[in-house]
Amino acid sequence: MKPCTMRALRACCALSALGAAAIAPAPGTAAARDYAYTINVQVRDGKTVQCAVNLPPQPPAVPTPPLSADERVEAEVLATQRLRLLSGPRAPYPTPYTAPAVSCFALPG
Repeated sequence: MKPCTMRALRACCALSALGAAAIAPAPGTAAARDYAYTINVQVRDGKTVQCAVNLPPQPPAVPTPPLSADERVEAEVLATQRLRLLSGPRAPYPTPYTAPAVSCFALPG
């Protein structure tokens, strides 16, 4: 049996923190695509924000007010937390883990 690697430990921690269903790859996709996902986060002021990480942005069908700069930055930080857990502190740069493309939109409601 091989010893656990730091990457495997981080992935395990991410699974338990986010729930297995949240980061399980879709059927027919490679597990290496764990750096591309859509996630809903809640910013400090209570808005729910949807972020596409390393995916094309998909704005909501119903127009919503734009995010302030502070809300956008907070949403991007929350949305990319999973990538920081997976890549670790000494990951090569740039990769989809360390230099992700993030697009965030406020959800109506």
